[in-house]
Amino acid sequence: MVKMKAEDIKVDLEELRKFKIENAEERLKFIDFLAKYVKSHDDEEWSEQQNMLIDSQMPKGL
Repeated sequence: MVKMKAEDIKVDLEELRKFKIENAEERLKFIDFLAKYVKSHDDEEWSEQQNMLIDSQMPKGL
């Protein structure tokens, strides 16, 4: 097995900075979308959808 050295790893810091900014913008857009959705739909409707999402992440048999 070949061991990597830290100096062998090339990192484009500008690319990482752009990714961080785009990721933050995408997250904020999603938060806005979700807040509008929750405000415009019945509690029963969105909470049922939330339950399905959460339950789908749980291991079977619990």
